[in-house]
Amino acid sequence: MKSKTLIAACMVLATVFFMSCDAFMDHDFKDYKESYKDIAGVWQLKSVSRNGIDISNSMNFSQFRLNLNEDGTYTLENYLPFAVKGNGNWNVDDPQYPYNLTLRETSGNEVTIGLKYPIVNGKRIISITLSPGCYSNTYIYVFEKIENN
Repeated sequence: MKSKTLIAACMVLATVFFMSCDAFMDHDFKDYKESYKDIAGVWQLKSVSRNGIDISNSMNFSQFRLNLNEDGTYTLENYLPFAVKGNGNWNVDDPQYPYNLTLRETSGNEVTIGLKYPIVNGKRIISITLSPGCYSNTYIYVFEKIENN
């Protein structure tokens, strides 16, 4: 008799246990969508490293700007060696998960560069790895968005 009571109690507890897990089913998250990343804006170059060595203090890089306009055009201010030389159009491979930035100069030259878009110290940054000119040198340009006040 005790074993039947014990089995019945275990069955009731197992049923209650499995029913309580229903609140955490996957169906609660299937309607979630990652938001689009707003990459448009004025981006100021904050740091530069070459072959893993920070060269930010070797010259004033802070005047270089990458303007990614809402209409899909871009302009460069205070040019430095970069993936492109002229102004043109831009787009990303995926607006929710941007991993590549394509810059198409008005001359027709098109360059796709790897893009990292993390939040650092509460601010969104863009990190671009490229080799302008000499392919044996790898540069990492880190940009910070200039917020309009």
